[in-house]
Amino acid sequence: MNAPSGSTARPSESSGTVRLPGGERKAQIVQATLRLVAEHGLAGASMSRIADAVGISNAALYRHFASREDILIGAHDALIERVFSWLNSSKAPRVIDRLREMGGSHARIFSKDIEGFNAPMFQFISWIPKDRVRDHVVRRRVEMLDWYAGLIEEGKAQGNIRSDIETDLIVSELFAWIWWEDLSYLEGLDTETTLRGSANMFDRLLARISPAQSSEPRR
Repeated sequence: MNAPSGSTARPSESSGTVRLPGGERKAQIVQATLRLVAEHGLAGASMSRIADAVGISNAALYRHFASREDILIGAHDALIERVFSWLNSSKAPRVIDRLREMGGSHARIFSKDIEGFNAPMFQFISWIPKDRVRDHVVRRRVEMLDWYAGLIEEGKAQGNIRSDIETDLIVSELFAWIWWEDLSYLEGLDTETTLRGSANMFDRLLARISPAQSSEPRR
């Protein structure tokens, strides 16, 4: 049936769009938001764009999220939960070996996924306005820093990470490597050069923080 004259037809959950269970619709909204954040930044991920990308009305969005800020927070949480799933995926007993596994898989899982992870994550990190979204991003980043610090402390207790280097310094160097690798792919630098540079940077870091007997380079 045609829309009445003078009205604007938009598919919604009550007219023309397949109704999804609440959890599925929320996940769909989150993924659409991440794609929009990657392309337009946080400021450009408007309610109208999100609704259009999902194929529902603006009003239907509010059935799943209380506000635009809540949608953005949900999208950022999806990225962070993906990171924590990766961080906890290694079952290697020695921390230094877990770090080696992380070094070998980071680019494939995160850096190369420009639209789904890399670009939106940097948009969230660089979000300047002091609002609920910014506060949430900072809080989740502190959670990640604390997780890494706990990992390094575990490695020190095991004896496969040097105890004479400050934990915060090691965590900072790990993040410097992660951001360098992410930015290199984000900027479209030569893949082979990026891979060599990243492997060299990571191997040097592991060699510096490892006791002599654990300092074999990543293969």
